[in-house]
Amino acid sequence: MIEFDEKVEMYGKMAIALEIIENCKEFSLLVPEVRTNLVFASSNAVTPSDVLAIDGRITVVNGLPRAAGPFRFGASDHMARLILEIRKKEPDIRAGINFASTPELTKWLKGFCERKGWIFGVIDRSKEPIEVSLKDGESMPWKIEELMRSTSGKIPKIFYETGAVGKEPVSVLIGRDPVEVAREACEIAIAFSREAKEMIQKDTKVGKIAPEEFESIIMGRFGAADDTVIVPPKAGVDAGVVDLGNNTVLVVAEDPIFSIPFLPLEMFGWYTVHIGASDVAVMGARPRYMCYTLLVPPGTEKADMEIIVDSIHRAALELDIAIIGGHTGYYPGIAEPLIGGITVFGIAERGGFITSAGAKPGNDIILTKGPAIEAVGILASIYEKELEKRCNASIIEKAKSLLKEISVVRDSMIAMGTGGVTAMHDATEGGVIGGLFEIAQASNVGMEVDESLFTIPNEVEVICEIFDIDPIEAISEGSLIITADVQKSSQIVDNLRRSGINASVIGKVIDSTEKRILKRKSGEIVPLRIPEQDPFWPVFFKGLYTRPA
Repeated sequence: MIEFDEKVEMYGKMAIALEIIENCKEFSLLVPEVRTNLVFASSNAVTPSDVLAIDGRITVVNGLPRAAGPFRFGASDHMARLILEIRKKEPDIRAGINFASTPELTKWLKGFCERKGWIFGVIDRSKEPIEVSLKDGESMPWKIEELMRSTSGKIPKIFYETGAVGKEPVSVLIGRDPVEVAREACEIAIAFSREAKEMIQKDTKVGKIAPEEFESIIMGRFGAADDTVIVPPKAGVDAGVVDLGNNTVLVVAEDPIFSIPFLPLEMFGWYTVHIGASDVAVMGARPRYMCYTLLVPPGTEKADMEIIVDSIHRAALELDIAIIGGHTGYYPGIAEPLIGGITVFGIAERGGFITSAGAKPGNDIILTKGPAIEAVGILASIYEKELEKRCNASIIEKAKSLLKEISVVRDSMIAMGTGGVTAMHDATEGGVIGGLFEIAQASNVGMEVDESLFTIPNEVEVICEIFDIDPIEAISEGSLIITADVQKSSQIVDNLRRSGINASVIGKVIDSTEKRILKRKSGEIVPLRIPEQDPFWPVFFKGLYTRPA
């Protein structure tokens, strides 16, 4: 029987510990698919009913750790039994927390423990005898003996349990009380997230695969051959095209969409539709139908779900798109709402669509809005507080407003309505310089482009300079690259401008594939290319890890 005074103390310490964890946004990165539980055993605990835990465990809601339910004795089984078994060896250990286990994290934890002077251990489930796994109550004592074998007979501060059939690998941190455990868990989360961010900045490519990877991994793996497929998957081509007969084609594009932390959920729904629709519009077809898959973390509030779904509905209404299917559900392992895929369909006449492979020598090259539209809009929103120290409020507000420009549906429809368009492509990852290269490569042509002819908003120049980002290399959904007949290019630019979309002719398409160049404002001549790393991503992830919650 647990004394009343001890219960009061236990509830109090658990409340403080949970507050520490829920205010540590970095810990959300360590919540495993099975979710996290924090447990605290009474001083004379014998069974799981003597162990205080979180009913429903800790999940992730809007990027932050959140308890799914209240504290309750007996709310945990596995973690409770684990702590009870450990206490047979070390009675002072009364609390523990489980979190994610990956090869990268395990390697990092070993080094972290060495620096802290902590013992690190492992429970290798592959060594568990079958007779032990099948006998009720025998598995946990075996685990602790196996753990101590890995540490020469000592109970470690941190250990991990390898996975087994139907069991997710997990890491475990133990201590004398939950406040100690919570503080140490958050120390680990903050330190690991900082190092993970540095690895992203220095070593790891983030974003879509490179053209050579597309060729080696994707090309040739397109399922069954079908003569009705007019435009199959190809690097730099935004959508596929299928011949439906009767002089009609179906244009189909798909994209994943990640939510941007710290931005309103309404925006998530809006740009989900516009980014998906843009890939059909650049093919010269009006987006007409769509499906989407919305995945959210368990524990996401119904009101948030309604905001996302309603904003997708309203954006589809704006573009006259019918939503014809999809999937929506709650899934562990997801830290933020995610569109697993949005598929948009358009219908056009057999000769009424274009691709990014249609540029012809002699065409003018047109750019709408300027470079780095998406990058600047997102970064201005994430780093708003930091930017207030570097530039005036009007620049920040103009930069943030660019989020409403990350669509090329109107740009594409205006250009197609004017006529003379031979190719279109939106400048997504890799920026304008990457988009130009993709058109040149797909069309087997050369290009001569002059950066001084770009229409570049002042807010783009300011924000890119602050973050040391080359604007022509940064992700720029919303910037449409158009190639067009010279007789029509000035009219296309005029019609775009009359509709409130800045545009300019920035260069020419030429015959020689050996000459794909961009003249920088400085006068330097550089080749058109896809950057090895879009400069937006490292700055973006740094903002996720360091921005105050």
